[in-house]
Amino acid sequence: MCEEVANLGVDAIGLGEQDLNYGLKFLRSMMDKYGLQFTNANVKDAATGELILPEYLIIKRGGITFGIVSVLDPAQKIITMTSDDSRFQVDDPVATLRELVPRLREKVDTVVLLGHLGDAQTDNVVKEIQGVDISVTGHTYRNTTTERILNDTAMLSSSYEGRYIGDADLMISPDDGKVMAISVEVTPLDDKVSDDPEMLKKIKDFKQRLVEFKEAKRAAYPRTFGSDKENYLGDRSCKSCHEDAWAVYAKSGHMRAFMTLRNKGQHFEPDCLVCHTTGYQYKNGYADEAPYNRLINVQCEACHGYGTLHARDGKWVAQAKDSCVVCHDKENSPDFDYETYWAKIKH
Repeated sequence: MCEEVANLGVDAIGLGEQDLNYGLKFLRSMMDKYGLQFTNANVKDAATGELILPEYLIIKRGGITFGIVSVLDPAQKIITMTSDDSRFQVDDPVATLRELVPRLREKVDTVVLLGHLGDAQTDNVVKEIQGVDISVTGHTYRNTTTERILNDTAMLSSSYEGRYIGDADLMISPDDGKVMAISVEVTPLDDKVSDDPEMLKKIKDFKQRLVEFKEAKRAAYPRTFGSDKENYLGDRSCKSCHEDAWAVYAKSGHMRAFMTLRNKGQHFEPDCLVCHTTGYQYKNGYADEAPYNRLINVQCEACHGYGTLHARDGKWVAQAKDSCVVCHDKENSPDFDYETYWAKIKH
């Protein structure tokens, strides 16, 4: 993806929280390798208090000197899915821009804001800060399909997930860098737009490599247990007869096991999924694809076994007790004590 963005000839990229999913070192390596020009003015290294990227970029086009500045909404959680222990602080965007924009205006003709702020907060920032000529809104579900001016700022946005591409023709005064006229066109990238053969091949190749990568990581936890003839029925099936037990489960950490991984960006890691899902190493157990992806969390059957093998002779109770130490071992749960932990989920 980084290579393809570079091929598009992008002049500036405003840092988004997902750009740090693989850590700051990885992002910097991609910037160096592909010449990607990232900028951000309010995300800092928590340990040093230093900005992690250039505070702004200055680009000259058509006789106009543009100053590109970007800020991130502090409410957008940065999740780093690597062993990289970098921590970040995100300063208030209004305070950051109030100090920065006047300094930048001394060096450039036109100030462009790339704000990962959403619609409402972007509008508030533009109202608060004087001197922003063009604002491009990130984290929006709204397309700006016609001219929109707010406090002398040209407001632009193109909706999410790459579903649209926006084109804005602007007439900018060479005297003061102000936007004098603007024409906006937004094109939906739907089935009416033909696939580029070269790009389509790259996408197919990437998907194949991704499958191979996932399978290679999963190889350490093959589906060697259970039977193809049996199935997990899901916790809701248990609730119909065991409502009291299910109510205890619903309040337990077991029901939030998958979310803890998602919050840490570890929900694709086999080393974690094996204990945070149901039946990961069992045939017809959890997998990324439907319908097996419904087996997230440590559901009833993670301890009691396949629902299609429901035992009513007491064997399930013994089996459940024995299953605890599979995940609550010395490495992952060194303080595990059956009586203490059982008291938390007793049912």
